[in-house]
Formats: sequence, C-alpha cells, structure tokens
Amino acid sequence: MARELEILEDLREGIDSFVERWSKIQRSSVKSIQAVTNTLVQIEHLDGPLGKLDGYQNIRENARGKLLVNLFDKLVPALESSIKEFSKLMRMFETLKQKASTIQTFTESLRGSIENSPELEDLIGFLDLIIISVHEVLDMFEAEFLVKITIFRDLEEGGVELGVVSNYLTIWTAEPNIEPNALEKLLKDLDEHFELLRDVFNGKTGIRIPDIYKKASY
Repeated sequence: MARELEILEDLREGIDSFVERWSKIQRSSVKSIQAVTNTLVQIEHLDGPLGKLDGYQNIRENARGKLLVNLFDKLVPALESSIKEFSKLMRMFETLKQKASTIQTFTESLRGSIENSPELEDLIGFLDLIIISVHEVLDMFEAEFLVKITIFRDLEEGGVELGVVSNYLTIWTAEPNIEPNALEKLLKDLDEHFELLRDVFNGKTGIRIPDIYKKASY
C-alpha cells in the first residue's frame, strides 16, 4: 500500500497547489478586465444626453461603433491570456483526477476484501471520505473552467450584445461555481480525513489494519 499512500500525499499537496495557482491567475485576470470596464461605462453613457454634441449626425452610432471595437480589441486579448493560463493549469487538474481515480480503484479493491478482512471497513470509510471531498473540490473548478471557456469563445466570435458582455464579465469575476466558504470547508475536511488516516497507520486509534495492507508507515 506504500504506493497508494504516496499518491494520497501527492494528491493532497497537488490540490493546495492547484487552488493557489488558480487564485493567482484569477486575480490577474480580474485586473485585466477592470482595465476595460471604463469603455463599457462610456458605451452605456451614450444613451444619455450629449449636450451640444447631439447635433452631429450619427454621433451616437459612430461613437458606439468605435467604442465597441476598442472594447473587444482590449477585452478579447486580455481574456485569451487568462484562458491560456487556465488551460495550462487544467493539465494539472487532469493529473489530480487520475490520482483520485487510482485511489478510488484501490478503495474498490479493498471493498472486495471486506468479507475476509472486516477490519478494512473503517479504512475504506476514510478513503471514501477523502475521494468525495477531492471530487467536490475538483468539480467546482471544472465547472468554472467550462464557464470561462464558453464566455471567451462567445466574445471571441463577436456579435454579443453589450448587456451580455457586461453579464459575462460579472460572471467571470464572481466565479459562481467556486464558493469560498464551501471550498474552505472542503479543504479543512480533507485535512481532517488525512489526519485520521495517519492516526490509523500510526496505531493511534483502535482500528487495526491487516499486516498485508500495512507495509508502510503513514
């Protein structure tokens, strides 16, 4: 079981690293978006009174057109840069999913041995809790990445109404699929599950692991 324990430790450290790197990319992305919000405000103000400028022919349409071109010229490259960074990070995401799948497969193999080794039931329970928490964390970020990809592709193709652009940027900034309090609780739960597992392998609990599965100190 030494290999599985090593994978578990790598998985836990990897999730922390992934969350930290995602947050860093998101902060940079939000700064890039904020740099173009003034253009959005200017476009929205075109519907208001123009004073002496109101006498110029087609001034609203011409100004709106130029501002929209300016908006997309700045916005799309800014989001493209962020999408490239998020896409690179999702390679790490796939590695984490593979590690989680390996542990899940191992847990299922243990489950098949419960009849002969009922002592494994508690160990399996701890592993199940870890996998559940890991999947819930990863699902948050996967859902958010799909949203970002969709937003970027729509904006890249153009023709998106101004109100939709504003909503898109709000969604991009707010990241509705990643709830900070829920994420914090999940990461805390993971730490607790790992600590319980360490206690089991260090003999600090009443749970006994058959020697065949306990060839490494955790």
